[in-house]
Amino acid sequence: MEVWQIILYGTAALFALKSLSSLMTAHRDSLVAEMEAEEEQRRQEEARAQAEAAAAKKKTRRAGAA
Repeated sequence: MEVWQIILYGTAALFALKSLSSLMTAHRDSLVAEMEAEEEQRRQEEARAQAEAAAAKKKTRRAGAA
């Protein structure tokens, strides 16, 4: 192999590694964002369930007081 071919293959390998690392970083970021969205949705559902339970508890107290 001539020197220019070694430089060319080395440069191509570096670009391939850079592209792979960028792809993996983007994938990780999308997974993290998805997990955060799921966690937020879970928190909202828990808050809604607690609010419904509190409302049901108030209803039963009112019915018993009457």
